[in-house]
Amino acid sequence: MDEREGVLVELEALRGRAMEDLRTRLATAVLQMQEVIGRAVTDIEGAIPADHERLLPLQQVRERLAKLTRPAPPTGIGLETVRRLDAGRAQSEVLQELLEQLGPWSGSRAVVVFREGQVAGWSGLGPGVADTVRSWRGTISESPAFSHASTGAPVLTSASADPVLRSWLGGAAGEVLLVPMTVRGNVVGALLAIGQASQVEVGTVQALTFLAMLLLETLSVRTSSPAPALQEPERLVSAAAPPVAPPTYQLPEPSPLAVTPPAGVRVPPAQPPPVATEAPDERSAADTIHIKVPPVVPAQAVRPAEDDKRFEEARRFARLLVSEIRLYNEATVQEGKQTRDLYRRLRDDIDRSREMYEQRIPAEVRAATDFFNDELVRILADGDRGALGM
Repeated sequence: MDEREGVLVELEALRGRAMEDLRTRLATAVLQMQEVIGRAVTDIEGAIPADHERLLPLQQVRERLAKLTRPAPPTGIGLETVRRLDAGRAQSEVLQELLEQLGPWSGSRAVVVFREGQVAGWSGLGPGVADTVRSWRGTISESPAFSHASTGAPVLTSASADPVLRSWLGGAAGEVLLVPMTVRGNVVGALLAIGQASQVEVGTVQALTFLAMLLLETLSVRTSSPAPALQEPERLVSAAAPPVAPPTYQLPEPSPLAVTPPAGVRVPPAQPPPVATEAPDERSAADTIHIKVPPVVPAQAVRPAEDDKRFEEARRFARLLVSEIRLYNEATVQEGKQTRDLYRRLRDDIDRSREMYEQRIPAEVRAATDFFNDELVRILADGDRGALGM
């Protein structure tokens, strides 16, 4: 091998060693980069929370959007709301209208009644209430909320914190506002406004419940609907001046024309006008026309206005008494209609209310018509007289 070939061999050997060294360094760099990437991936995965709500809370955004899309409740109680409550002619009508009118200021809502230490559902509106309220039963002493409400104190609590409310509504129902309902100074039940805090306008719910109770107190003495203060005002305008008639001119009567006859002419005196004489009646008795005058029928006596007022008052008082019986005994009424023995089940309440009716209504009105019995059939028996069992 000459010197030239020896140099080429050495160069090839150097090149081979350089390539091996480069491959080794590249492999080491790749390993290092993989380790760095692995640690970076681990760090990045650790930085991303498993719960996406922690990364970007959307629940608050949903609640804010719900508030923006939900129509704002009316500000204050409008005249139409008061008119609708005033239009009720029985306790049940006023309370049912109260539940309807509370819609803009409450979520689900219900009326419950207190009787002999027990609380029972009467009627309700809204999800989770309308279909189940009639089955609600509970003991007042077992419920801190109803215990306070039965003393006349409004209560704001959560459904999960009260055992009776929890059994009715479940633990996820949110907050519940209880407003005591009083009649003649006695707490007879409560209004329940159910929902999240943002769904219940506490002040408005209390004000409407108070107004409904006042209307129940005066139900027997209010004579017109709507009440005079709630009727549409009449706009009076200035009366137009009567048209002025054009003046009339009356010409004086012309004086008689006096004619003087010429001399030598004799004017006959004026003759008086002929006097008509009645011709003798030549008709015979047979020709006489006889006209038969029908007898005068006396007009039917009209009942004085004060009697109408007394009869209307008697009807309203009977309706009020019987509505009160049904309000506080709804479950018994439903059972009595099925077994057709309403009077046996509610004898004490019916007899006591009838006595109140007889003490207040004059005997002559009661002798003319029995409004109390008519309302028993209409309200308690839903028109089925046989269901009374009397």
